[in-house]
Amino acid sequence: MRPGRIVALVVGSLLILPALALLLGGGALGVAYGVGRDDDGYFAVTLDRLETDTVAITAEDITFAAEPGSPDWVLDAVDADVRLRVTGADTARDVFVGIGPEEDVDAWLTGVAHERVVDLRDGLEPVYRLRSGGVAVVPPTTQDFWAVSTTGPGTQELVWEAEPGRWSVVVMNADATPGFAADVNVGVRAGFLLPLALVLLGVGAVLTAAAVVLIVVGASGRSDAVVDTPA
Repeated sequence: MRPGRIVALVVGSLLILPALALLLGGGALGVAYGVGRDDDGYFAVTLDRLETDTVAITAEDITFAAEPGSPDWVLDAVDADVRLRVTGADTARDVFVGIGPEEDVDAWLTGVAHERVVDLRDGLEPVYRLRSGGVAVVPPTTQDFWAVSTTGPGTQELVWEAEPGRWSVVVMNADATPGFAADVNVGVRAGFLLPLALVLLGVGAVLTAAAVVLIVVGASGRSDAVVDTPA
């Protein structure tokens, strides 16, 4: 077999697996995009009921950031929206839902007992970490640092267009009294998913075709070698 065909066979064999992975990944993402979203275009899940005897439940360390030095358009291109639907268990109380800068939320809740959601177990069961403290806190509706917030009875819906920075989500009684329980549905909508699926499909298809051609060209050298061998 000629050296060039050996190289083609080796390169094609090495290329076929990542090429198929890209092709299948793009296909799976495309299918999920087509059938996995709700009518508003969100991928949504409902968590197990959130409950606490303290003043509030928070989800912190939510970070949206590009690599250092990346231009702002990188984050703009992600085009991600977060939707929270929160239904308080006590219909007699108004619910508060807010997203604010982590630094401001931490300062506001300093010395106040509250639960942090730090993880989700199988079945979307929240894992809490208690921050001890008192129960006296200024009501959330009096604070002006919220990027978005909503307050009221029944189911409250909040939609937030993700921005760079470190953020915290807070759910609690609007009057800041302790003892809170709610059902929470979290949805995410990202504009980049369909273009990403198409790119993966395109690149995967091209690389798969190239890998097949290289393998065929390389493997054909074996038959040539058999034909050229004297009897």
